[in-house]
Amino acid sequence: MSRLLFLTQYYPRATGETFIENEIPYLAAAFDEVIILPWMGRGPVTRPVPANCRVLPPLLGGTLSVLFRGIFSRAPIGYFLRHFFTEKAYTHPLRAFKYISVSIFCRAILASRGFQRLNSEFLDATLYCYWGIGSAYILPFIQGERSKIARFHGGDLYAERKRGGYIPFRPQVYGSLTRAVFISREGMKYALARHAAFIRDARVSYLGTNDPGAPPGRGTNERVHLLSCSRVLPVKRVHLILEALRLMTDMPLTWTHLGGGPGWEALAREAQRRPANLEIRMPGEMTNPLVLAYYLQNPVDLFLNVSSSEGLPVSIMEAISFDIPVLATRVGGVAEIVTKEVGRLVDPDVSPNELAVHLREMIRDKGEFHPRAHWEKCFSAAQNYPAFVREILLA
Repeated sequence: MSRLLFLTQYYPRATGETFIENEIPYLAAAFDEVIILPWMGRGPVTRPVPANCRVLPPLLGGTLSVLFRGIFSRAPIGYFLRHFFTEKAYTHPLRAFKYISVSIFCRAILASRGFQRLNSEFLDATLYCYWGIGSAYILPFIQGERSKIARFHGGDLYAERKRGGYIPFRPQVYGSLTRAVFISREGMKYALARHAAFIRDARVSYLGTNDPGAPPGRGTNERVHLLSCSRVLPVKRVHLILEALRLMTDMPLTWTHLGGGPGWEALAREAQRRPANLEIRMPGEMTNPLVLAYYLQNPVDLFLNVSSSEGLPVSIMEAISFDIPVLATRVGGVAEIVTKEVGRLVDPDVSPNELAVHLREMIRDKGEFHPRAHWEKCFSAAQNYPAFVREILLA
């Protein structure tokens, strides 16, 4: 019997990791059983999974439980003391804090009942870790000759996105893998430039989205509809879009932002100060099915992403599947999806004035772009996930 042990963050609890919903049917079709093991989360399973998927309780409980187990457990401590010095974690307070926090997190997992099952009940299962952090930190402790695969995206790959510019245990995590899988060529290039000595087999495998069917087309009236979709976080810089649109007072515009997050309320307050020509819609947090339904029911002229750092955004994949042109910052693997037929790239440090200029040009030339053709070639779930299963998980 073939089994896949699939390590996630919350999925299928809570609302995050929505892109796994595109992938899980292909994993379930390839294995007799898929065991899903989140590292965090409380409450019941909130999303349906295929019939042959079994969801285990999370590895960790609440914060107090993690602290207690991580500090006072009998989990091995020599590994963590040794690498505190070999990684020079003591050289900066933020670096030391990150190292100690991750070490407590790891020791809490090592002391959990769920971890014991990894080295007993599931020794015959192929191990697939969806993130390069979290559960990936304990990969060096997982026994057996099984295949161990991990995906690396953005926040779990680029150290610059972390406080102190540091992700602990990179050599140990990479060295424990059968294959390290990156969601962009740029991501693989980044990892190999820093850790090539520890990576045995590096692969690029794009994520993918489902075919939405015939897109509704773009707007036909004079009012231009612009859309962005993300959590409202500092790295997403959604406020930059608002600042640029305030400068474009000579044309009727509608800007819709889909997504909530810690900065949503502040952004909504700031959005109340807008010129008369600008209409703003901010419906807040939305499930992925509701986001896709919005695209189906509302013609959109242009999709915007001005993040300061990215892996390769699924939000852009979804937009181009609806044949919507994209204006985005040239960060991470974004250049691999925003090609000349898809849209245009701008510098990561673009100012509001410069962004307004680029927006005017994109609005003027929007009929020249044909994004869906690129989606069909590179980012279709029906194409990418069977290849991932065949060439990486089952190889």
